[in-house]
Amino acid sequence: MKMNEKLDILLNRKRIRRVDFAESVGITYRAFAYYMSDTRRPRKSVLERIAKELDVTPEFLADDNIDMELTLEEHFIKRITDRGNDPTAAMKFLVQSRGLLAGNSLSEEDKSNLMRCLTEIYEDSLKNGK
Repeated sequence: MKMNEKLDILLNRKRIRRVDFAESVGITYRAFAYYMSDTRRPRKSVLERIAKELDVTPEFLADDNIDMELTLEEHFIKRITDRGNDPTAAMKFLVQSRGLLAGNSLSEEDKSNLMRCLTEIYEDSLKNGK
């Protein structure tokens, strides 16, 4: 897995905006954008600061032969993206669902009913897709 892919995942996990991250490690957003587009690699000192800020080793980031363990959500989004589809709607749905289920606004019964509704929608989509 390439360094820019690892950076993207780690920033998403920590919910850090790219511009804020660049500032936190003392580089310009433009320089960071080059790293994220895989057109340039950071100098050793910058790589060390990036790694430290993300709680990983510089070697982990720099070695494209080292893959990251992805969450189910990350696998889902990656598959959508790999197929050439825009994952924006799916990402929004996941964020909203997480907020709805993690927050205390729904009772346990409401959460169970929501999951049953989603399961029913899923099963209907399978039937209609055939």
